[in-house]
Amino acid sequence: MVRLSKFVNVEWTHGFAYAIGLLTSDGNLSSDGRHINLTSQDKEITEYARDIFAIDNKIGRKSRGGSDIKKYYVLQFGSKQFYAFLLSIGLTPAKSKTLRSVDIPDKFFGDFLRGCIDGDGNISESIHPESKQVQLRLRLASASHEFLLWMLAEQRRLWHIEGGWIYNDKKKSVGSLCFGKRDSIKILRRMYQHKSQYYLRRKFAVAARYLGE
Repeated sequence: MVRLSKFVNVEWTHGFAYAIGLLTSDGNLSSDGRHINLTSQDKEITEYARDIFAIDNKIGRKSRGGSDIKKYYVLQFGSKQFYAFLLSIGLTPAKSKTLRSVDIPDKFFGDFLRGCIDGDGNISESIHPESKQVQLRLRLASASHEFLLWMLAEQRRLWHIEGGWIYNDKKKSVGSLCFGKRDSIKILRRMYQHKSQYYLRRKFAVAARYLGE
């Protein structure tokens, strides 16, 4: 274990990789070179990060998009050393369109992906209009096309995923990495292999129906 400051330790564990995924999706590095913010509609997300990083910072509330309703939870903490570590693995300030890849040990990639999906992803079911069969889709959204390409390449390299495609929503300037049912099941099994206590319950509720297939 390497001690970065009296607040944050870095040690590659399943939980730590999950938290890095949360920061990659819902986090923000401020321009001051010190502060890290994590914002989510799910309080669980901020509580998990606080627990994993072993900090006691207060979780606040905020609004967005001109709304007065403070429906977002915010965790902010400061550490120059941890900030530098995040830069060293690929995160950047204003990362939404500049993110390319994140240096994650292969062993913990599934946990990292689970954090990304819990932050900016979706696990959904629908009924095919003709066959009436249940369709499963796993999606990860990002404004960085390069990041989505890298995520697809990593899953193909590590888990021999055969499919996957990127859909670009030009109206929103956001893309989505998508997988069909067969690949989604294979990925979900990897994602939740070491979930421990860190996973968003509402998304796992959908995934759990396929983990035993």
